[in-house]
Amino acid sequence: MSGKVSNVTNTQTNFRQVQLSKSDIFGILQNDRRRCVLEVLRNKGNQSVRSLSEEIARLETGAEEPKSSIRKSVYVSLIQTHIPKMESLGVVTYDKEKDSVELLPASRNFDVYMETVKKGDIPWSQYYLGVSILAIIGSLTIFAGFIKWISSSQWMFFVSLIFLVSSIAHLRHIHRFEE
Repeated sequence: MSGKVSNVTNTQTNFRQVQLSKSDIFGILQNDRRRCVLEVLRNKGNQSVRSLSEEIARLETGAEEPKSSIRKSVYVSLIQTHIPKMESLGVVTYDKEKDSVELLPASRNFDVYMETVKKGDIPWSQYYLGVSILAIIGSLTIFAGFIKWISSSQWMFFVSLIFLVSSIAHLRHIHRFEE
């Protein structure tokens, strides 16, 4: 394991708080099933491997009741490959007796990489790029004298206000996502 590990004692369980390297993070995220494990656990909380495999099979196939062979394939790959890899990096813990998979604090390392964008929406980075392009084009047209009904100081105030409102909206969106 290439991440830095420090032991932290919690009153309920002992767990390792891990600062993962980018290589470890991308190693987890490069596989669809591991990304699905993170998403399902984040959205639904602790899960049995069976529940996890059924949900992932539904996501992969788009069917409400995936074939038994697909559910079994997902189950086996979770037990033999994906959960052990994620557990070795301190991202999840698997309690075999309770058949429960749980996210650990190190899973927060993935938050920035797993920004989910609903269909029809755009990522915040693209939004800010668009607003910046609008600001530059507006500034150039005002500077060139094509638009005379707004002064450069009014335009600067307007653009600053757009960025302020956008930043507040983005902050609220992030806080809602974290809760």
